[in-house]
Amino acid sequence: MNGIIVLDKPKGPTSARVSLCVKQMLGVKAAHAGTLDPNVTGVLPILLGNGIKLLEYFQEHDKTYVCLMETEQPFSNETITQTLKEFEGKIYQRPPEMSAVAKNIRTRNIFEIKVLETKDNLILFSAHCQHGTYVRALVNDIGKILGTKTSMLELRRVTSGPFNENETVSLTRLQDAVALKDEKPELLASIIHPLEYAVRNFPKAEVRESAVKNIMNGADVFKAGVTSITGHVVKGTPVALMNSGRLIGVGEALFDKKTIDGMRSGAVIKTKKVIK
Repeated sequence: MNGIIVLDKPKGPTSARVSLCVKQMLGVKAAHAGTLDPNVTGVLPILLGNGIKLLEYFQEHDKTYVCLMETEQPFSNETITQTLKEFEGKIYQRPPEMSAVAKNIRTRNIFEIKVLETKDNLILFSAHCQHGTYVRALVNDIGKILGTKTSMLELRRVTSGPFNENETVSLTRLQDAVALKDEKPELLASIIHPLEYAVRNFPKAEVRESAVKNIMNGADVFKAGVTSITGHVVKGTPVALMNSGRLIGVGEALFDKKTIDGMRSGAVIKTKKVIK
């Protein structure tokens, strides 16, 4: 079984524990893309079976969070809005002590941060940011600008790359679907998406049937083996390798689309992962 589940992670268990639960329920390999802390809820893509090979392509997606922050004293909506706007763009962060990564200062990009609602000393805001941004550290830094202590009360991830909370399913719903898989197989089928769904936003190369065997054995994709390329392709872009609507792998573009279109021969995409 290959595929992807867009799970709504509950508060409490670690992301690794959630992946283990899915593995035990379905009896297949499972791995999550983008760790959420135990007390954080929201979008947690889980790849299944050979889909795990694609993990690296989903871990570095942009993320969007909704955070409930508390300040020691109330501030006007204007002050909060202006302060949050100061954090748009490149910021510097040191990972929190509880983090498992090295505590070196690093840069991250905040693409958009905005106030959603305020009440007394509670602020609800959203942040669209680069992967690896620590929202708890962001909350602490906001407090330093405001000149007060701030605390993160709740945090939810509402998007992870192309996946959003509207398409998530709970562990309970998955468990129920597994229990009813013989009586109502359509329930589980609606939860486990094919890998083609996972790469729906990738640029795509349609490869000829005659080239599939070599590609599945790890050979690069040559111009003669490609019937069409769609989407925005630049050198280094991950490209979904398709054959009659079926994902057979992911490669890395060796040239931009315009150059590839003008080529008559030669390798155009380096095969990185194959899905069997």
